[in-house]
Amino acid sequence: MSLFSTIESVFHIKDLDSLLERVLLEARRFGRADAGTIYLVSKGSLYFSYVQNDTLFKGETKDKYLHSGSALPIDNRSIAGYVALTGESLLIDDVHHIKSGLSYAFNPEFDLKSSYHTVSQLVVPLATREGEVVGVLQLINAKGEKAAPVPFSMQDRIFISQFALNAADAIEKARLSREMVLRMVELAELRDPYETTQHAKRVGAYSAELYESWAARHAVPLREVRNTRDILRTAAILHDVGKVAVSDAILRKASELSYDEKLQLRHHTILGARLFKRSSSPWDKMAAEVALNHHENWDGSGYPGKIDDIYAEKIYLGPGRQATEIPLPARIVALADVYDALISERTYKPEWKQEHALRYIRYQAGKKFDPELVGLFINMAELLTAIRNKYSY
Repeated sequence: MSLFSTIESVFHIKDLDSLLERVLLEARRFGRADAGTIYLVSKGSLYFSYVQNDTLFKGETKDKYLHSGSALPIDNRSIAGYVALTGESLLIDDVHHIKSGLSYAFNPEFDLKSSYHTVSQLVVPLATREGEVVGVLQLINAKGEKAAPVPFSMQDRIFISQFALNAADAIEKARLSREMVLRMVELAELRDPYETTQHAKRVGAYSAELYESWAARHAVPLREVRNTRDILRTAAILHDVGKVAVSDAILRKASELSYDEKLQLRHHTILGARLFKRSSSPWDKMAAEVALNHHENWDGSGYPGKIDDIYAEKIYLGPGRQATEIPLPARIVALADVYDALISERTYKPEWKQEHALRYIRYQAGKKFDPELVGLFINMAELLTAIRNKYSY
C-alpha cells in the first residue's frame, strides 16, 4: 500500500482508540519495526496510549492496553520526552551508545520491567499543521534479515515523519470528537454519580472487544468489523446519556424507588434514543438503537419493549423485546454495562471480584443475556482486567 493510500485509509477512522491502533500498526509495517508506542500529550505529560510488541506479546489482544495510563515528563530525561519538548525527530542506531553531550538520554525503565532489549529507535513528533505537538510516535528495533535488530534508515525517517504529520491531524480530530462525546457523559454524571466517564469508557471498550470476538466467529469481513466496532464503541459510551433528562431526586435517591419513580427512570432509554433518532448518520442510528434497547433482556423481561413512536406524548412500556429481536449492539452493551456495574463499588454494594461477576453473567445466559455472547465474554477474562486497569484512573 502506498503512503497516500495508507494516509487516506487512516484519516477516515473516527474512533480514537481504533485510530491509534491503526496508526501504530501502519507505521511499524512501513518501518519494519518489532515494537512501537504512541504517547499522547495530556496535562503537561506524555501518556502511554498504545503499545505493540511482536517479541513480547504478538497476537495477545489484552496487551494492547499494556502500560496505558503510565506517564513520562516532557523533558530530556527520555527520548520520547525530548521529542515532545523540541518537536525534533530522532534516528538512533543504538540507544545504549548515545554520544555524550547530547541533550537526551535513553530511559531503560520499560526494558527493565519487561526484559525487552531495545536497540534502534525512530522517534517522531505527532505535530499538527499548526505546529502543536499532540503526541509522539516511537518505533523500536527495525527488523533485518537476521534475528538481531538493525538501524532504521534515513528513508524511514522521511516517510514516517510525513505519515506522522497526517496522523497527528487525524488524531486531534478524533480526540476532539471523543471529548465531545465524554462531555455528554459528564452531563449525565452530574445527575447520576454512578454514570462516570471511566465507567462509560470501560463499557465502550468491553463492547468493542466483545463485538470483535463475535465478528471473528461469524467471519464478518474486516472492513465491516472495523467500521461497526468504531461506531459501537461510541454508542456504548453514550448508552445512558438519557439520564440527563431524569430528575435528580430519582437518580440520587438513597432509598428504594417507588413504582412511579421506577417508571420514570426506565424512560431514560427512550429519552436517550430521542437525542439521536432524527439523524441519518450510522453513528447516531446505532447510538439511538443502543440507548433504547440496552435494558432489554434475552428472555423478554426487560424494558422499554416494542414502541412504535418514541416521540409520542404518552408512552407505555412493555412487553419487552426478546432474543434476536434485540439488536446485536444493544445485547452487547447490556452485558458490558452490567458486568462493569458488578465489579464497581456502589453505595448499596461493594465491588464484586471478577470471578463472582462472571459466574453471575454465566447464570444469566439465556435469561438476561445472549448465551453466545456470554460464552465469548467469559473467554475474555484477561482482556477485561486489562481494560479495567486502563480506565481506572
